[in-house]
Amino acid sequence: MKENKLNIFINKPIKEVFDYSLESNNVPKWITSIKEEIPEERPVKIGTKLRNIGVDSKEWNKYEIIAFEPPKSFTLKRLNGDYFVKYTCTEKDNGTEFEYFEWAENGELDDLMGMSALELLKKLIEEQ
Repeated sequence: MKENKLNIFINKPIKEVFDYSLESNNVPKWITSIKEEIPEERPVKIGTKLRNIGVDSKEWNKYEIIAFEPPKSFTLKRLNGDYFVKYTCTEKDNGTEFEYFEWAENGELDDLMGMSALELLKKLIEEQ
């Protein structure tokens, strides 16, 4: 299994961090390689399917929310592969620890998420 795990502290309450990272309209703001993300339903929940397209892509990636525990975590599985990503928020005394964890069970990870995305997420949430 290939994996990539990143953590950052965000000086905001857990619900704000969770809600911001879950909202599809916000995803292209902090994951700049994504041009657009669209859920099939709102509010999203376990079983919700969504799709996103990269800035340099012509094909949509399709995902399903396979685990959903607001305001703590949610997990997405790419429907056309073995790629997963889990977002976890842990409440701390003065903010939230945010973890981004992506993995591929049998294949390779392409274009790993970098800390610059989490730093941008932190900046966007803290400036709200």
